[in-house]
Amino acid sequence: MSTHPTRPAEYGTVRSGALIGKSLEITGEIRGAEDLVIDGRMKGDIELPDHRLTIGPSGVLHGKIRAREIVVYGTVQGNLEASERVEIKKNARVVGDLKAQRPVIEDEAYFKGNVETTRTEAPKAAAAAAQPAQAAPATQPAAQPSAQTAAAPAQSQGSAPRQENRKG
Repeated sequence: MSTHPTRPAEYGTVRSGALIGKSLEITGEIRGAEDLVIDGRMKGDIELPDHRLTIGPSGVLHGKIRAREIVVYGTVQGNLEASERVEIKKNARVVGDLKAQRPVIEDEAYFKGNVETTRTEAPKAAAAAAQPAQAAPATQPAAQPSAQTAAAPAQSQGSAPRQENRKG
């Protein structure tokens, strides 16, 4: 057991990731396969499809973000798209559209844009089950002769009053 004091995580838990510090300014695109914390300034798009992006309290980003999970403590100007969750924390500022399965906007956060919630994978299985139901209309032509036979009794019913008139 270590006797060294541990520093509490400022922005939640970052699994194995990279950090862009407060004094760094970056212009360009970032694409990667690890978690990322931005506490500096960035102009450009970020794409981390299977990982988490955290914008720290002093972080400023101008560009669009696509990641599995996005957590914003600082400022973002651009669209956010997450396959799972977007969290906009207290005192954060976001101007742009948000698209995620589970969007969270805390009290006292500033958000200006549209929110679109996406569905989980389960409804796609339901859609696949609906496709065989769409195949059923192709089998309805076989059902149409039964509709014609249903029309045939109606024709015989139409001739039935004539028979009654003859008897009457």
